[in-house]
Amino acid sequence: MPKPNPIYIPKPFSLVHSRSAFSGSDPRKLAAMTALMPWDYFHRTYEFEEPTMVPQWVSNVTAGGGPTAFAYNAQRNSGLQGATGTTDNDVVELVYHAALFDPADNPMVWFRFVAPAAVSGFSFEIGLSDPRTAALPGVTDVDTPATGNAVTDMGAVHMDTDQTLTTAALVADGTTGAALKTNIDPVWTPTASGIIDVIVGVQPNVTYCWIWDQGALVGNRAFSVAQGPDTGVLVMPYALFRTRNITSKTISILKAVIVAEENRTT
Repeated sequence: MPKPNPIYIPKPFSLVHSRSAFSGSDPRKLAAMTALMPWDYFHRTYEFEEPTMVPQWVSNVTAGGGPTAFAYNAQRNSGLQGATGTTDNDVVELVYHAALFDPADNPMVWFRFVAPAAVSGFSFEIGLSDPRTAALPGVTDVDTPATGNAVTDMGAVHMDTDQTLTTAALVADGTTGAALKTNIDPVWTPTASGIIDVIVGVQPNVTYCWIWDQGALVGNRAFSVAQGPDTGVLVMPYALFRTRNITSKTISILKAVIVAEENRTT
């Protein structure tokens, strides 16, 4: 059989190519192949195996020198490691270098991280937002959903043991409308020292997420909320971790994946 020549394939490495090759358009199959479809998708995978921080990511910490910024750690299969420090409310975060993604392109981010050894007195926030004040969460209240710290448009999984709701919720806000949330049900907090996978995606005024804890899909479903960033408001992925007591929380980030549709026409 002759080897296939991409020259003779209409729109090689595209959705058209994939649908013709795999006989269908099952979105689950196509989503798994976005890295092979640069015609239609922006796709970046970061596994942080390099000894120096890749320039696309920045680690911010609370002022004062207590936290340890995320940096390369020679651990199994590589990754970054950071720590909140021992001062109550100290933060360490990993943020993409710029807000580049339009909700109209259905961007999503997937973070895989190792939860701290103690998840009491702990808060985290993972998602996409317009630029925030460094080392501060976009969600300022999860009980009565509210956002702040320079954020107007966002969608994120948020958990804060200092709130009345001490378990995770999906919180979203947009320039249009007020902040809304969906509680993760059944109630969920990360397993201590467990490997956690969080995927958050946004569409115009819609946010959704999946969470896996030690490989088990939380709630056996996706969660969504009818709010999120407005079309045209560019957002950036981030993962923020905060101690809510005087015990430092050490976190390893093993992977970050960003996917967005290529819909730009000008």
